[in-house]
Amino acid sequence: MNSRRTVLTVIFLVVAGAGVIGWLRFVVHPTPVACRYCNRPLHTNSMVTAEIAGKRTQACCARCAISEANQQHKPIRLIEVHDYRTGKGILPANAWFVEGSRVIVCEHGMANMGEHKNMPDMVFDRCSPGTLAFASKPEADAFVAQNGGAVLSFNQLMSEARYQ
Repeated sequence: MNSRRTVLTVIFLVVAGAGVIGWLRFVVHPTPVACRYCNRPLHTNSMVTAEIAGKRTQACCARCAISEANQQHKPIRLIEVHDYRTGKGILPANAWFVEGSRVIVCEHGMANMGEHKNMPDMVFDRCSPGTLAFASKPEADAFVAQNGGAVLSFNQLMSEARYQ
C-alpha cells in the first residue's frame, strides 16, 4: 500500500508542479505577442487592429500597419487603436495621433551586424516616426508639449496611406 501511495503522491506533485509552472508562464508572466509585420512586442498602449487587403491583424502601432499596407500596395483600414495614456481601445476616427515624438514604443534591441562585425546605419524603420494614439486632442497636445512631435487627426494620418 505504501508504494501505491508514494506513486500517487509523486504523480500529484508532478501534475501540481506543471499546473503552477503553466499558471506562472501564461498568467503571471505571459509571453508578449509579437507584431506580425516587424516582430516587435505588442504593447497595450500602442497596438492597433488593422485590416490590410481584407485580412485583420494586430500591429505594434499605426505607423507599422500603414508602412506594411504601403509596401504591399494594398488598402488599409484601421479598426481599433489604443490610447497611449490608458491602453483602452478607441475608434480610430475619434482618436488624435502624435507622430515623431521622443517616445519610442516600438524599440528593439536587436543589432544588425555585417559579416565583418560592423553595424551599418539604419536607413529605414517601418515603425518610424513613432505614432501614438490619444483619446482627446488636449491629451495629445499635452504629450507633444512634453515629448515633441506633431498632432495629427485621423484623416491626416490616413493620408499617409497610399492605398485606401
